Amino acid sequence: MHHKPIIIEEGAIFIADSHHNSLYQNTLDSIFTELLESKKCQIFLMGDIFDFLVGPALKSIRDNQHTLKLLEQLSLKHTIYYLEGNHDFLLKTIPYFKHIHYFPLDAQPVLCSFNNKSAYLAHGDIFLSWHYKIFSKIIRNKFLITFLNLFSSILYPKITHFLQNKNIKKKKFNPHFKKNFMQFAQLRIEKYLQKLPISSDSYIIEGHFHQGGCIVYQEINYVGLPFFACKKKYFIVECANNCLILKES
Repeated sequence: MHHKPIIIEEGAIFIADSHHNSLYQNTLDSIFTELLESKKCQIFLMGDIFDFLVGPALKSIRDNQHTLKLLEQLSLKHTIYYLEGNHDFLLKTIPYFKHIHYFPLDAQPVLCSFNNKSAYLAHGDIFLSWHYKIFSKIIRNKFLITFLNLFSSILYPKITHFLQNKNIKKKKFNPHFKKNFMQFAQLRIEKYLQKLPISSDSYIIEGHFHQGGCIVYQEINYVGLPFFACKKKYFIVECANNCLILKES
């Protein structure tokens, strides 16, 4: 975990799970262009910003080059924090990320602070089952990615086709998300409490699960960010009664 807290400023922007791909899910270019014209601020990109972007997988970089150039321009004006997800990882060394504060999976949750209250930020794919941990290690394995590069003309189209179909299914509204959100959020808070000494009035902010809701449980505020690829809206930090509020743009 990042030990020196990042101060979250009022007006900071949060984006999670846009699952952008220049070939079929172009959600970010217009937003990034808009933000290039806005005043300087913090931007927290909470993982799965791209649907498939892996640093050593060269074709994934080439296919998203235009959006990556926009992101690089943004990083020259704004302060950008990028938390890798399970669709976009091993990006720290790519040229476009020179001015971006990048947090791999093993550095999450990222410790932040808002109005002297702790805030723990993560893409969300942490503190899960042991077999998910194994899966996370496998997909980041350099030999697997080398294999993908060698056979990219065959494997890469299959990956993008699979992800495109998966994205279409995710956009369909799932009524059980809202119905079960309180139970889900309580379980997530308990997972964090098992791993970290989290004090009362702290915040946990995650994407990944596409929940779009917030609750207080055991005096801890849980914020589940919604699926940007569906809503196409980002969230702006505001302060109300000394509390962090994420207001839809």
